Amino acid sequence: MKTIIVCTDFSYEAENATHYAASMAKENNYRIILFNLQTVSIHALNAQASADFFYTQTLKNQKKLEDKATELNTMYAIETGHHLASGNFIEELENCIQLNECDFVVMGMAEKTLEQKLLGNSVTRAIHRVKKPILIIPAHIEYTGIRKILFAYDTHKSMTWSAMNDIYYFINEFNAEVEVFNVSESLEDFAEVIHDIDLNSGYNLDDIKYSFKMIQSIEVIKAIEEEIRLTSPDLLTMVPYKYNLVESLFHRSKTAIMAYKNKIPLLSIPLNID
Repeated sequence: MKTIIVCTDFSYEAENATHYAASMAKENNYRIILFNLQTVSIHALNAQASADFFYTQTLKNQKKLEDKATELNTMYAIETGHHLASGNFIEELENCIQLNECDFVVMGMAEKTLEQKLLGNSVTRAIHRVKKPILIIPAHIEYTGIRKILFAYDTHKSMTWSAMNDIYYFINEFNAEVEVFNVSESLEDFAEVIHDIDLNSGYNLDDIKYSFKMIQSIEVIKAIEEEIRLTSPDLLTMVPYKYNLVESLFHRSKTAIMAYKNKIPLLSIPLNID
């Protein structure tokens, strides 16, 4: 049985992502683990709250998480569990992934704010640091199945076999049609995509309905948004490129940008290069 971790802070967008994941779990016989990172308010810290206060808060959070897991089990008839943690979000999430042998993570995405644009949030941090696929759900989206996937593909320079394995897993799991979409400034890059051995070697493509589309443009994000508008996919898939320190001064992650701007679920596939 596949296991998915759903990150929740019980906000509106997290609740929406939880029910999206539960609907997916019911359809595909997945197990759900609810992950919650408890935080301490600045007011409690300033007031130097007692150990008894923190213990009481932990019990309340644990009960809230247990109740939500029970609710999902009853409503969707799926196997559920929960994991309450405190500390560093990424470290605790990775610990939960290892303990539960998680296959992928589901997170909700709030509307973009100025603070998120400047500092990022837990979703964008997870995209670049967690070594499992992350399914990011916009706050207004309900699960209706995954029948068409738009794979926004760069070049083999930002691709690994482990990433391709994750992508093919989702295609096969949902028996989905996939469009491989490439945007490039140079026409010469298209030949590289067409002959990319990572994209079409080592896999049986006979049972997969797929197509290629290539566009010459310097505005990658706008091109992806337009293709989403034209084709109405159920899922956008991207593999975030890892910029080095110098590159990061001049480039922003296109995957992170789409996570903020996206109107459909986004599946971020990790490169898994140490």
